[in-house]
Amino acid sequence: MIKLLRALIFGMLISLTVSCQNKPQNRMLEDYTKLPKFEWVENVCSPLGYPIEVYRGGLEGNTYASLSQGVTTGEWGSSGGGTNNGVKPLPSRINCIWVSYAENCTYSIDSDIDYQRMVQLFKEGYPDSNRKFGKKQTTFDTVLVGFAPGGVVVIWAMGAGRTVEVGRYKGEKYTVPQAEIDKLDNHERLLFDATDRKNIMLNTKVIPLEVREAHAGKPIPFGLWDTYRTRYSWRPTFVLRTEGEMVATYYDMFNGEAEEIFAEGLIENKFEKRAIPKRINFGWRDKEGQGYGGRIIFDEQEILNAFEEIYKDDIEGASELQFSINYANDYVTVLLKQREKEIRLPKTKVKVYHSSKLTLKK
Repeated sequence: MIKLLRALIFGMLISLTVSCQNKPQNRMLEDYTKLPKFEWVENVCSPLGYPIEVYRGGLEGNTYASLSQGVTTGEWGSSGGGTNNGVKPLPSRINCIWVSYAENCTYSIDSDIDYQRMVQLFKEGYPDSNRKFGKKQTTFDTVLVGFAPGGVVVIWAMGAGRTVEVGRYKGEKYTVPQAEIDKLDNHERLLFDATDRKNIMLNTKVIPLEVREAHAGKPIPFGLWDTYRTRYSWRPTFVLRTEGEMVATYYDMFNGEAEEIFAEGLIENKFEKRAIPKRINFGWRDKEGQGYGGRIIFDEQEILNAFEEIYKDDIEGASELQFSINYANDYVTVLLKQREKEIRLPKTKVKVYHSSKLTLKK
């Protein structure tokens, strides 16, 4: 009788264990079928002058996208050409090993990423720039992964006219076992060849000569790309000396984000927490309908210093980045101001050009 009782209890425990194990598996399968799916492609970038190459691994979750796309040649926050485009769930994890050529070392990361934030961004989307066809809203189409010196990893949601940071992560230095390297084919083995790494750093198609010369003799600015992520409450303002109206603006930020604001947004012109701008393109037209465009490229040290000075006594304050267009519509001056404090930015590079003649809206 006792043996029978023990057998019954043991059987119940086994049944309960199996049941508990099966439920999460069934729930995961059910959840997978309900996961939101979007059309997107993976992409990789690094700061100009600090190229990397992913040895193996990529974005994981209920999908997989390899980040092995060769040596990066663009700049921080720029996209190249991914290969795994399709409608699929968004990734929830990054797991990869990459070579940092400027540091002559290898990093590894295996980390959860902010999946919920990414889904929210893709679901909400943003105003479409091509609104003449009646489409007012669009969404992101790229998951961009940036690798900066020191093992810094930043992931953005990217689309036409908008790039938004999803999160910042950190890899650790890693040594690929020599036994593993020995098994690689000749091409893959070059990743770990000292001569080839040196040649990558001397290749002007990877690092333009002027960039290499500017970096020569200087230490790698570890931490700089985290500094870029500091946000301030600011807005653009435009001073037109003649009658007319602003049409649109587009900002590239030092932290890799980008934002386009249309005429109606410029009318409301709210203060927003933004990173410091790197470049700004904007368009306006005069009362006759003649269109103009301006391209502003900031001097990095000048504008970083200006924001630091403006906000040193009140980090939560709000400031305006003011663009004054002259009477001839052929030049723009820029200053940063917060209440009585004003800092001019004379090193800013300015280009103004004529665009098509447009009819002003009545």
